[in-house]
Amino acid sequence: MHLNYNFSKNNKPVLLLIHGFLGSMEQWQQLEYLLDNRYSILKIDLPGHGTSPESNSPFTAPDFIESLNAILKSEHIDHIHIMGHSMGGYLGAAFAKANPKKVASLTMLNSIAGKDPQEKKLIRNRAIELIQKHKTAYINMAISNLFTKSELDTYKDVIDTMRIAAHSLSTQSIINSLLYMRDREGALDGLKDCNLKINYIYSLQDQIIAPNLTRTECDLLNIKGKTINCGHMSLLTNPVNILYCMHFNE
Repeated sequence: MHLNYNFSKNNKPVLLLIHGFLGSMEQWQQLEYLLDNRYSILKIDLPGHGTSPESNSPFTAPDFIESLNAILKSEHIDHIHIMGHSMGGYLGAAFAKANPKKVASLTMLNSIAGKDPQEKKLIRNRAIELIQKHKTAYINMAISNLFTKSELDTYKDVIDTMRIAAHSLSTQSIINSLLYMRDREGALDGLKDCNLKINYIYSLQDQIIAPNLTRTECDLLNIKGKTINCGHMSLLTNPVNILYCMHFNE
């Protein structure tokens, strides 16, 4: 599996940014600007998103881990901090579980490390059925659900940009991502045994990943997450607050 990426190297600790479903590496631009060269930034486009090619079949966490390890080897990177948003957090957690010695810290942004609850799996199945029949309607609905009602007005231009980019994704790429999210094993149990600095940043008005799910994981890992009062797409609507919530071991 090939992943396109961008690496801005400046001899600082490497921060890997992994975007979520229907997104791309471009969504990190505001946060990257705020970081002001404090990190070497490694950004990737997930399969079928942004500039990464579509995978030939539904991808898995091992596929992603293998591809990311190849990138790290090519760029001579030994250790990384990871911040993953939503689906990017699922994959970031899987990588941290498989390669704990390579990961200095893991930040789960609007994401959880566990697998899909059964009710969420059913929602994924309905989404797959809908997108096969009405792709445009599905994308418009899915993106609207990522934001609060007030955000839909306040960030209209940002949301329109995201919607246009999402419409360029192939139906199969979207389905492959839904299948990955539905069938993933989760990494929560593995993270319990890893000696990692783990941080959760979650949104109080998130309609995609309920805050109580995040709080449950924080309790299981005996950590205190940080909250932002916004919807699911905090990386677009609240990058300043994300910056305040970030903490890494360097």
